[in-house]
Amino acid sequence: MTEELDLTGQDSDVGSEEVVLTPAELIERLEQAWMNEKFAPELLESKSEIVECVMEQLDHMEENLRRAKKGDLKVSIHRMEMERIRYVLSSYLRCRLMKIEKFFPHILEKEKTLHEGELSSLSPEELVFAKQYMANTETYLKNVALKHMPPNLQTVDLLRSA
Repeated sequence: MTEELDLTGQDSDVGSEEVVLTPAELIERLEQAWMNEKFAPELLESKSEIVECVMEQLDHMEENLRRAKKGDLKVSIHRMEMERIRYVLSSYLRCRLMKIEKFFPHILEKEKTLHEGELSSLSPEELVFAKQYMANTETYLKNVALKHMPPNLQTVDLLRSA
C-alpha cells in the first residue's frame, strides 16, 4: 500500500488542483472529517472526494485480498483494517444523513440562497436526498394530519415554517 492517490479539489477562484495522498494520509483525512462532522453542531462541507477515493481504495484492497493466499495471517489483518475503514466511512455518511434529516428545512433554505461561487455543504447525492426527504415529509403530513384540518389550514410549507 505504498501507491499514491490523486485527490482533486475544486477551488472557487482557481480551476482545479491535484493533491497527491498516500492511502494512510487519505484514511487520516477521512477520520478527521468524520470526527469534525460528528462533533460539529451543524452540517459541514461535504468531503465527497475523500469518500470516493476511500471507496475506490477499499475496492482495490478487496481485489488484492481475493488474489492473496487463503490461510495467510496478513489477509485477516487486512480484512480487519478494511472493516475498520468501512465503519469510519459509513459512520461519517450516517452522521451527515442524520443531520440532513433533522435540519432539512434549514439546509435546503441555505442551499437556495447560495451565491455563485459559494460551495455547497451538500454533495449532489445528499441534495437529492434532502429534497426527496422534504417531499416525503410533506406528503406524509398531508396524508396523516392535514386532510383532517379545516380547508384554510391544509397547506404546509416546510421551508418557511422552520
